[in-house]
Amino acid sequence: MTRLPVSLARFARIALAASVIGTTLPSFAQQAAPAPATPAPAAPTPAAPAPTTPAPAAPAPVAPATPAPAAPTAAPVAPEGTAAPAPSGAPAEAPAAPAAPATPAAPEAPPAAPAAAAPGAQANATTPAQPAADAELKDAVENFWHYGKIARYDLALAEAQKILAKKDKPADVLAAFEQTADERKDNLDQWLLRWQGTQQLKDVTSQIISLLNEGRRTRRANPAEIEKNVQRLTSTGRGYILAVQQLRESGELAVPIMIDYLRDPSKSQYHGAIRDALRDLGRPGLNPLVAVTETKNADLLVPVCAVLGELGYGSAIPYLDRLAASNDQSPTVRSAAAQALMRMGAGNPNAMNPAELFYQLGERFYYDTADITADKRDPQAPANVWYWDEQKGLVRVQVPQPIFNEIMAMRACEYSLKLGQSRGDALSLWLASNYKREAEIPEGGSDPTRAQNQPSAHFYGVDSGAQYLNNALARALHDRNSQVALKCIKSMQEIIGRTNLFSGQAGGGAPALIDGMSSADRLVRFESAFAIAAAVPQQSFQGQDRVVPLLAEAMSQTGIPTALVCMATQEQTNAVIDALRKGGYNAVGGAGPAAAVAQAGTLPAVDVLITSEDMGATQVDQLLAMAAQTQKLAGAAKIVVVRSGASPYVARAVNDALLSVTQKADAEGLKAAADHARTKAASVPIDQASASNYALRAAELLQKLALSNQQVLNLSAAEQTVLAALNDPRPDVVKASGAALALMNSQTGQAALLYAALNEKAADDVKISLLKSLAVSAKQYGNRLNAQYVGALDNLINTAQNQDVKNAAAEGRGALNLPADQAKTLVVNQSRV
Repeated sequence: MTRLPVSLARFARIALAASVIGTTLPSFAQQAAPAPATPAPAAPTPAAPAPTTPAPAAPAPVAPATPAPAAPTAAPVAPEGTAAPAPSGAPAEAPAAPAAPATPAAPEAPPAAPAAAAPGAQANATTPAQPAADAELKDAVENFWHYGKIARYDLALAEAQKILAKKDKPADVLAAFEQTADERKDNLDQWLLRWQGTQQLKDVTSQIISLLNEGRRTRRANPAEIEKNVQRLTSTGRGYILAVQQLRESGELAVPIMIDYLRDPSKSQYHGAIRDALRDLGRPGLNPLVAVTETKNADLLVPVCAVLGELGYGSAIPYLDRLAASNDQSPTVRSAAAQALMRMGAGNPNAMNPAELFYQLGERFYYDTADITADKRDPQAPANVWYWDEQKGLVRVQVPQPIFNEIMAMRACEYSLKLGQSRGDALSLWLASNYKREAEIPEGGSDPTRAQNQPSAHFYGVDSGAQYLNNALARALHDRNSQVALKCIKSMQEIIGRTNLFSGQAGGGAPALIDGMSSADRLVRFESAFAIAAAVPQQSFQGQDRVVPLLAEAMSQTGIPTALVCMATQEQTNAVIDALRKGGYNAVGGAGPAAAVAQAGTLPAVDVLITSEDMGATQVDQLLAMAAQTQKLAGAAKIVVVRSGASPYVARAVNDALLSVTQKADAEGLKAAADHARTKAASVPIDQASASNYALRAAELLQKLALSNQQVLNLSAAEQTVLAALNDPRPDVVKASGAALALMNSQTGQAALLYAALNEKAADDVKISLLKSLAVSAKQYGNRLNAQYVGALDNLINTAQNQDVKNAAAEGRGALNLPADQAKTLVVNQSRV
């Protein structure tokens, strides 16, 4: 008799099993009574078991009722060479039934192992997958379920405490819940969510859900269970299908064991089935599989390339093309990679550039659109980043889910850079990804893929240079990612100067800083202006007129939120203003767009602009257009009070970070809407501490610009703000303002400095600072005080109790270079002759 090859024999067995199940399942499903429990007699030929084929299919009606998460907790598989016990209520397996797959081609199959797996597969197909739970836990879960369904929440609460006392056994708790829900034909997750929505069971149900999620994580990551399912892959028909289902539940955690089997020559009997299973595992296996392409084992690379080609995901293309183009790989591996690329329709590998492909993959990771993703079944669980070790195989590093894509983007860029990507795009993307990774690390979290003492993203940013930082900033501005933009700007402030602000040696410069001054985020605007001002530009540029006004705006920050109100009538406007003032806002406004915009000048800055749809769409649009053209209002958050969710402003607010809507017109509702709008429009709110910091930094930059004698930035745009800051309640701000004013060519500056120093409420250290600034101004621009102010200065010198104040006043008077009749006054007054 002619023997079939092993692969054809295996295919014949699978086809036979599938056809038998397919023909018997419909008739079985129509029967109300279970199949006969009498064991079928053993038969020497494959055809003999046919009358009893309904037995393996018997669990089919039961399997869908079993929740999917229960699958990995299958009952223990029978030892090799023995039949597994049948479940209660199902027909018992005949001892000879496992012999059915033995066909005439069986001697060519690997000895014993595949045949031994069949009984396990049959048992798995007919046995509800549940580990045994202790009686106390089972009773507590059943009671909790019962009392919860009849709304006796007080009794359910008591049972919940018993369940939570078993929190050290999350897998057992999960098994008990799955068994209880299965027995009642209830949906486990739906009922838990329903109880979580009740006031009485909200907290304990949330704790139970967390415990069940932990149980799922524990179960799906159990190496022993994964390996059992890997061994079951050699089963035929439904046994293989159920093994793959349970491996899918383990997801990417199943791949390391499957790969270990593939690279072990002693387990060659499993290799064919594992290759099929890796394909059938689907997208969850993609993340670790691409990491395997780092191996030097050609015998492993060939099947991995084939699997990646069959899966067909675009994220695998760079990895395959790298292998196909590598001179370090054997012809067999290069051919396998090329065939995989052709199979998935990627094209001719010789026409591809793996460096550019990895850069494009990095962009997809950066924008969260790559095929490779973290396992999102449990949002609280860490994500896995896989590395290849030639001795250990696949090694995973667990990272917080929010930074998974950023880490993978950085890795893709590193591949691109190593492969010679020449334009620098990959370097800029790597910098942006690194900044984004730092910005999105959860509070208290860490990134274990970084070395313990590895430098920060700032280190790599300043090391790379202005050109690549500029590109990273341009990306962040385009994405409206203020957190990344601020980190880029902070790094640029350390290295930007007049020589590399606009051109630089590489011809890149930092034009993104100029764009940053138009950002919707106030902090981005401030920091961009600070960076440009610190560079002390010596050549004109488009946007130079925004620098000094932004310094003045930063200097006027107090940390007290401000609001501009525009309603249809003055009465309505005043009512909203009063409500906001009671909520801690400094608010002004007017009836109609023109009146409101005019009032904006009375505020040091505007955080939020509030108007109402009741004014009419024409008036609202006019106000928004005027605000966009007014520098003080352009970056303010805008709120439109709408009548309903059908308002066109609701749709506009979805894509406009500066626009918010609310239907609440009462005082409390408007205050809450204003707070929310400010949060939406800005990366970080400016509190009083940060406001003082911005004011001081702005004042210092104004001093630097004044001392540089540059002719590009017009400091007069900040004069009124600096003069007003002399009355600021913060002493440090007053001192810094005085120092800046002393260097500005202000006709009223000296009088303002002296007037502030004469304030009785001013502390002595403030007076001294202002008087010294007066001296600086006089040395720079000469005497600009009239006789009345000189007399006031003389009086301060005569009456001051603090000698340091006297000395500072005398310095100021001397710097004025007064004529002889005024200069001799103090000497004459002290004379005793």
